[in-house]
Amino acid sequence: MTKLKGWWLGLSLLCGSGFAVAQPSEVPEGYRVAQQVLVGDGSLLEVLEDVRVTPQLHADSWGNGLDADSFAQSEDDHPASPLSAQARLVSDSGEVLAQKSLDYPLATVEKAPLNGLPSPAFFLTVDQTAPMGSYSGPATQVLMPQQSQLDSVLYLGEEGERQPLVFAQTGKAAWRIVPSREGGTESIQQVSSASSMENEEFITTYRTFRYVDGQWTVSSRQQAGYWDMESDFPEPALFP
Repeated sequence: MTKLKGWWLGLSLLCGSGFAVAQPSEVPEGYRVAQQVLVGDGSLLEVLEDVRVTPQLHADSWGNGLDADSFAQSEDDHPASPLSAQARLVSDSGEVLAQKSLDYPLATVEKAPLNGLPSPAFFLTVDQTAPMGSYSGPATQVLMPQQSQLDSVLYLGEEGERQPLVFAQTGKAAWRIVPSREGGTESIQQVSSASSMENEEFITTYRTFRYVDGQWTVSSRQQAGYWDMESDFPEPALFP
């Protein structure tokens, strides 16, 4: 596959991340480096997007979905669908240490404001917004590149299962970071509402994720009722 040199660093999509200085790495054909964030050990966490997705198109399409119709017509009047965004970890020498497809065309990355972890954490957000419906939207996964490359951090479920630490922001789900009262790692609250399969009444689930004894854990509770993005974020007392 033909490669393009990665001296074009692209435009950072998040204020404060800026440009990073590192040896250039090769960029797959059809992509541009949309964002770079320093990991802390000299490596870079990058987001690659379709070269046709300009920073302005990215901003305009975020939360609205992006498809072939978003691009100008090509010579054959049939623009190709956008390439899936990619995340990759690049060493200070330009070596690609890890890389993965994100399955959707738009993504962003930022340093997570979480303290007390073994190494810096990052929020990788993939815009999974569908053309219709209120159950899709940006999904944010937590990465710790110095520990697990590009695999999402796992949390211990209430039944002992381990699952990726991912937070949804949709028409019926939201999340927020909660400061720690004792100076430890911040907790994360997630609210989500869905229709019951039995009687089609809505059930709202309240979850709190905490970093305890070297791992993320979750506590949850449910109650009848409806929550959506038009409502205020629930009161802290509703979360376990």
